[in-house]
Amino acid sequence: MLHRRLPLIALLAVSGSPRHDLHAQDSTVVWAGNVQANGNLLYGAASQRVFSAGAGVQRESKSLQWRADVSGGYGDSRDQDTRLRRVIVRNARATASLDWHPMAAFSPFAFGTAESSLQQRIASRISSGIGGKWTLWRPGVAAGAFVQDASISAAVLAEDTRSLAAWSVVDGERGAGSRYRWSVRARYRRLLTPTLRFSHLSFYQPTVGRVSRYTLEATSELSMPVLSRAEFTITHRERLDSEARERGASSIRDGQLLFGMRAAF
Repeated sequence: MLHRRLPLIALLAVSGSPRHDLHAQDSTVVWAGNVQANGNLLYGAASQRVFSAGAGVQRESKSLQWRADVSGGYGDSRDQDTRLRRVIVRNARATASLDWHPMAAFSPFAFGTAESSLQQRIASRISSGIGGKWTLWRPGVAAGAFVQDASISAAVLAEDTRSLAAWSVVDGERGAGSRYRWSVRARYRRLLTPTLRFSHLSFYQPTVGRVSRYTLEATSELSMPVLSRAEFTITHRERLDSEARERGASSIRDGQLLFGMRAAF
């Protein structure tokens, strides 16, 4: 069994990179940030509304990139016959990453994530790991803060999951506990037209020694600038957790289609 605090220690290590070393290696340091709000509304036999919001900050030089993001979502549904409304979406996520030589063809990185999800019955999931990224394509043409590229990465991570179900108390059972995972990530970002941008990010994370236990996340986004520092976004997000039903979820699948705005600063 993994020590429960191992992911926390690694997450603190990711978040605490010394600033003076970065300035000593490269005097050109760029700060960037963004905030985003999304939502959708469905109606008919049952009315549904889903909202999400997030913010991120990034500090980058040629030798080091540090990034932190937070996001959360809420949604509810009301039956048109009974008029009763219930919460169907409630989640939160915080991530931090450290990438050495981010513009190189190969770059090592470290990362940490903390999250919760009502849909997948996760009270808390904390993970951290290390890996390497290979950039296969980068044309060197950027539109503002949007960088075109294609990359794949591989990593190994430690994870500790606690279920919302009161009976999930045994590690390795009922979809909870501590474990190691492999992580494979693919990312693609491209300008489709001078004003239309497409990005896709996929994660596949099977447990070490048992690939039938896995998580899979795929996010695709179209964005279009509407102001100098604001853009309209359409985001499709798909998340699968093979052990979600063991924690009491109705499905291993959690998908959302969101429309929103993002502002950069």
